[in-house]
Amino acid sequence: MTLLSNLTVKLGKNSYKIIIYNNFPLKLKNNFTKIKEYSKIIVITDKTINNIFDDKIHKFCNELKCEKIILPSGEKTKSFKYLEYLMNKILSKKVDRNALLICIGGGVIGDLVGLAASLTLRGIDFIQIPTTLLSQVDSSVGGKTAINSIYGKNLIGTFYQPKIVIISLYFLRKLPKREIISGYAEILKYALIKNKIFFSWLENNGKKILKLNSNACADAIKESCRIKSLIVSKDEKEKNLREILNFGHTFGHALESITGFSNKLNHGESVFLGMYIAIKFSIFMGFCKKSILHDYTNHLDKLNISYKINDYNISASPNLFLKHLKFDKKIKEKKIRFILISDIGKVKVYKLNEEKILLDFLKKEVF
Repeated sequence: MTLLSNLTVKLGKNSYKIIIYNNFPLKLKNNFTKIKEYSKIIVITDKTINNIFDDKIHKFCNELKCEKIILPSGEKTKSFKYLEYLMNKILSKKVDRNALLICIGGGVIGDLVGLAASLTLRGIDFIQIPTTLLSQVDSSVGGKTAINSIYGKNLIGTFYQPKIVIISLYFLRKLPKREIISGYAEILKYALIKNKIFFSWLENNGKKILKLNSNACADAIKESCRIKSLIVSKDEKEKNLREILNFGHTFGHALESITGFSNKLNHGESVFLGMYIAIKFSIFMGFCKKSILHDYTNHLDKLNISYKINDYNISASPNLFLKHLKFDKKIKEKKIRFILISDIGKVKVYKLNEEKILLDFLKKEVF
């Protein structure tokens, strides 16, 4: 394996490393010596990942002498149904509290396995090996676990940190282009909320990332993880600062909910849409200049990435959109909280006091 980079998420006794490799992480024992101490190890993946990387995962399981559980692919796996199924499967293997779960998959499987780990026997260890660009730069880091509800995305979950995150660029070479683009949404988000220099770098290197240039991808993943790690280290349970990581997500999650968490709109695409709407709302509220929107849209236009609702043929209305926004988990005191932007690299929390303001904006600027 070729080591490209590593960093640490500093959370006291819950601290852990993020390691970035160019190849498949077969030699886990070299990176995580504690693995020899576990009573039982279970690898959990989904059908798609297992089919694509069958030989590699088989060798990986043989080396660690672990069992394997395969789940269905897709967002609908993040449900009570499959949480119960997974936990029963784990328990059927007669695990104790010294067991270890290893998740090999994207954000859906990572969120589900993390939640199952936090609940099984009131908490057993787990490792994240994310296989999509989106999960490598976002969901695998920070300890958020969740399943979806009929009322919205990620409304049921816990904060539960992995023991290590191992990122391999090897997985990205097998991903469809749509999934690479989806992951780029979160990379761009980090630049917009925290690092103007990183945004300028993306303007010059965005095409290289989408073409999976190893150096560009490694640098983008490292910087994204660095920004998230710093934020999570200061606010693990999302009491204040960590909220800024939800830039674009309040609007985006509502659109995912409207489309029934279907393949019509994946998470990254919803984030592109959500950030576009959030920037427009920021301008509408007088928080930023129109030039910020121009910088955003110009960047995505150069990369041929869609960011408008009409581009995805989503049928919705201002009132329906508002209804779904009200189920966002960031609502406090019955008021929706938005992460809005004042400049590239600077965002602010805005608490909506009057729904009419938002409804007027949606009617005039979105629908």
